[in-house]
This record gives sequence, structure tokens and C-alpha cells, in this order.
Amino acid sequence: MKNVVIAIPTYFGGQLVGNCIQSILKNVVNPEIILYKNDVGWLKASNKMMQDTHDDIILLNDDTIVLTDIVHEMRQLAYSDPSIGIVGGKALTPDGTKIINYGITVAVDGNTAHRFFGESKDSVKVERQKAVEGSCMYIKREVIERVGYFDEVYGMGYRAEVDYAFRAKENGYKIMSCPTAEYVHLTSQTSGRLGIENDTHKIFMQNWGSALRLGRV
Repeated sequence: MKNVVIAIPTYFGGQLVGNCIQSILKNVVNPEIILYKNDVGWLKASNKMMQDTHDDIILLNDDTIVLTDIVHEMRQLAYSDPSIGIVGGKALTPDGTKIINYGITVAVDGNTAHRFFGESKDSVKVERQKAVEGSCMYIKREVIERVGYFDEVYGMGYRAEVDYAFRAKENGYKIMSCPTAEYVHLTSQTSGRLGIENDTHKIFMQNWGSALRLGRV
């Protein structure tokens, strides 16, 4: 198993990312963390950090609070099967009792939704997914070397992680979710505060509409 770097893109920095880092230090054994304070958005910042390390990477939003040793849990699942390329975590409500996101479902029309939203945090097991959310996303280095980086046509990042998961699947990789990689996600603390809107549906369907209709992704 390769070394893992936790990569945190942040726009505001400050207390938000400070709380995130403190939670990592509390719950992750000997974490390696890289931080990129930027004004270019999640997608470009994530690409920059993916380029700056040769290790496996966990992309982690700054508006998260880590509750378990995500490095250990996600890496164990990632290397339990050589065909697993990407692993997502389990995003919880601020009180830690309900699921916000445990994988992304993608309809034939390209609309997306969070799987298991509102269900009890203990109601899920290891799941194979179409895609996982970029707020806590483990990517093996071999996937980055084969698939490349996020497609920057997606602007501020919406649907970029779904596009990336589909590209990984085209290269033979499985996308999984890890029930023991738990974190609180405060959601939209950057995009919401900046008033960012980014409808990438048309771009996404140009890339994947045919494959979705034919059931190939």
C-alpha cells in the first residue's frame, strides 16, 4: 500500500480549515497534510495538489470535521481489491447521527442525488457506487497516472468528481464507499458564501449522455 496525503483546498482558510486540521490530528495516526489556499476554486486547486504529490491522495474539503481515521479506513478498502481505484467517505450531519452523502446516484438524464440521504449513520455497509462526492475522496496514484486529473471544463467543480469517476470506470476501476470513514460535512461553506453558481449539466451530458442512455456508466 502506498503512502497517503490528505490534500485540503481552501479559499477562506481561518477557523474553518483550522477546525478541519485539528480533527485530522485528533483522529488520524501520523497524518501527512498538504494545504493549498487559493482563489481558483476546488477543481483547479485539487488538480494542483494531485500534481504536487506522488502518493495516493485524499481530497478533503475544508468545511469538514473528520471523525475517524480516514486514511487507515479508506486505504484498507482501496487495497482490499486491486480493481478498486476510488473510495468515498460517509458524510454526516453536524450532530453525527444522519447521513448527508454516501455515494452519488446519476439518472439517465444526468441529474444527480446523494445516496442514503437522511438515513441513520449505521445503516450502510461497503457499497459499490457510480460516483462519490469530492468532499472526502480517496484516489489511488495509479488511477491518477492512468486517468489524469479533473477536467477543468467543469469550472468551479460541480459534477467534476462524477466525470472523473466515470473516466476511472472506463479504465476498469471500481468506485466504492467506506462506511467507517466518517466525517461531518458542513456543506457549501465556500460556494455558498461566495454566491457561486455553476450549472454544468449541459457539459456533463455532452460527455456522458449517450453512455448514460445506453447504461454503460
